[in-house]
Amino acid sequence: MSEEMRLIVCAFDATDKAEEVEHALEALDRRLETVKLGNIAIIEKSADGQVSFRETKDHRNVVSQVTGMAAGAAAWLVYAFAGSLGYQAGPAAYSASYNTAERLIRDSGFLDEALREVGEHLDAGSSALITLVTPDEEPVVVEELERLGGKLIQREVAPELIAELTQEQSDS
Repeated sequence: MSEEMRLIVCAFDATDKAEEVEHALEALDRRLETVKLGNIAIIEKSADGQVSFRETKDHRNVVSQVTGMAAGAAAWLVYAFAGSLGYQAGPAAYSASYNTAERLIRDSGFLDEALREVGEHLDAGSSALITLVTPDEEPVVVEELERLGGKLIQREVAPELIAELTQEQSDS
């Protein structure tokens, strides 16, 4: 990531709208040679205030869930045949494996804490899309986001903040 990148944060008035727009941006990315998007984060805040998010380039959560499910299923099988671990074996194994995988696998996208904080500031029942673009891509992407009903929250961001959001490390 360099100083040449621009952070775009765009809000939508429905929880599923940012995901819909993500698909439109991915289509734009495939269609145009001038737009080659990297990571896209989708943040949703449900009507009851629960914040969830996912990223296109950060697979840590998926790997953690698969690891947890495999461990939970194995524990459940052992319990079913041996009967000695108790009914909590599956959920306990899932939780322990999921948390271990989350700790061991590096967050390769935007910082989860930063995404959660953006989500906390959203209105209930809304969503946001976050991505990094080059200065050349910015006008095309902004135009598409606005055409699809997005409200741009922020365009100009200091390079230090972009580095922090993306966990840029000079030694990696």
